[in-house]
Amino acid sequence: MEYLKQILKSNKIEMGNVKEITDIFEMLGNQQELKNIFKKINKYLENLEAEYSVWEYNRDKDIQLLMFNGDKDKKEGYLNNQHIFSKVQKNKKPLADFEAEGFNLMLPIISREEVVGYFCLHQNIELGDKWLNVYLIVQLLGFTLKYYEMIDLMKEMSVVDVITGLYNYRHFRLQIDLEVEKAKRFKKSLTLATMKVKDFDEINKKLGFEGGEQVLKLFGSTLKKISRKTDMPSRLNDEMFAILLYETDLQGAQKYIQRLERYLSEVPIVAQGYSFSLQLEHNLVEYSKLMSSEEFLEEAKKI
Repeated sequence: MEYLKQILKSNKIEMGNVKEITDIFEMLGNQQELKNIFKKINKYLENLEAEYSVWEYNRDKDIQLLMFNGDKDKKEGYLNNQHIFSKVQKNKKPLADFEAEGFNLMLPIISREEVVGYFCLHQNIELGDKWLNVYLIVQLLGFTLKYYEMIDLMKEMSVVDVITGLYNYRHFRLQIDLEVEKAKRFKKSLTLATMKVKDFDEINKKLGFEGGEQVLKLFGSTLKKISRKTDMPSRLNDEMFAILLYETDLQGAQKYIQRLERYLSEVPIVAQGYSFSLQLEHNLVEYSKLMSSEEFLEEAKKI
């Protein structure tokens, strides 16, 4: 906010040590790339005059190194000490004096009562009044990591079905236009497979609403497992799913369906205490250049 800077300047107010912090907040407000924000935080942390590292604990439960100003050869060694990260994550409290493992101090970075990262010092130093720098940065990192996680989640949710984790109809509808154009231009085969879980209404009645959702979620996981990423496994509506098989003719699509049905027969679905094999109703339509993308999709929906 440039006007506020001008007010401070006109009143001869120096920001001093807080300037870097205000710059970081300004970058956050403009949703700048995380790597640029981390560069700024790194610059602020130079005041510590100590070896430090910052780690993210993301929603996939992976630990990733975000910042490190020490010996690069030590990185892997630090990451191998999973028991220290796990202990801090579990207790949500600092740990100190693990010098044998290369950590002098590990602070949990917490947002909304969840550990989202770790701030580590790798040297035994007297922080004194520099504890204020550490406090500000740990608080700022907690906000930053959670903020960008929420942004990523919102982006995902705009194209992903919440229950199954597959692409949603909106995204699939946009992509099918692109794939049809590619098939036309490069004269490639393109087959659309649509499918429903057979007798899903009966499954819903037997297992209840939550059980039905669980079945859909497990089926979605199966589709992802046996499909290529380029196949765009998607959920079109409550019961219908679709796979767009690029460079695949009808014969190849039939082999895909056979593989899917074989997997479903060999690996039972377990939901609400029941174990059973899913059966499918499906339709396969190979793209013809006489079709529009809309006609292609509508024809495939005729299960």
